[in-house]
Amino acid sequence: MSTSSAFHDQADGAPGGAAPLLGWPRRPQRLATAVVSDLADRIVGGELPVGSALPIEPVLCEMFAVSRTVIREAVKSLEGMRLVTVQQGFGTTVRDADDWDLLDPVVLAASIRHDNEQAILEDLVDVRCTLESHMASQAALRADEEQMRLIRAALDQLYAEEGDPARFLRADLEFHYAIMAASGNRLGRAVVQTINAQAFQSLRYIGEPTLDDLRESNVAHQAVFDQLAAKDEQAAAKAMTDHIRGSWVKRRPDTRGRAGSRARDAHGRP
Repeated sequence: MSTSSAFHDQADGAPGGAAPLLGWPRRPQRLATAVVSDLADRIVGGELPVGSALPIEPVLCEMFAVSRTVIREAVKSLEGMRLVTVQQGFGTTVRDADDWDLLDPVVLAASIRHDNEQAILEDLVDVRCTLESHMASQAALRADEEQMRLIRAALDQLYAEEGDPARFLRADLEFHYAIMAASGNRLGRAVVQTINAQAFQSLRYIGEPTLDDLRESNVAHQAVFDQLAAKDEQAAAKAMTDHIRGSWVKRRPDTRGRAGSRARDAHGRP
């Protein structure tokens, strides 16, 4: 059945013959969610600086055209993200950046958007290196035959997608996640998945890889797999660190916004 036919068939069954709104969400985004996203962006971006007070409720209601109930729900969410402190008689003030919950998806996404100095992205790469290298060593020790088969299949998919950067990126994530799953480290995997969900939406993080870049990346992927297959814990950890750090150095923008792969060595030095 064609899309057009399906549409008319469903429209005929709608009350009064009216066509349904195909593809629309079942319900609109909660108003508080939109307010939280906007205020979090203003806080992280510095429009509402540390120590400053949020506008009072009536002003926020007017700004966002929502009720006090919505504003109170939004402020409660911001408090849970540790972006603000609510004190009776003192209002709502912005907390120090060191207090912010960077593992909250809203806070992390805003932090990446406003990361002009790339400090958050550098920290993110460090966290990935630390956790994923450790999980690679665990996978080298713990992976059973079925888990190694899944990792091998993920690697084969990476080779198959070398000609398509977008599909390669998805296959890349699957390869890393297969290794993390084999490690048995559920908490480490959850942390990496949380930060990846936001980081991989940033063009500054994923870069614009060439086909040669994808082939070079698969050389590193193969090295990781080989050490896992050899059950060499230390070598697997090192191969993973070399891969994550090396890939970032190649695609990291320099101060002019261009990839720094040809300007820096493997340790990030000019």
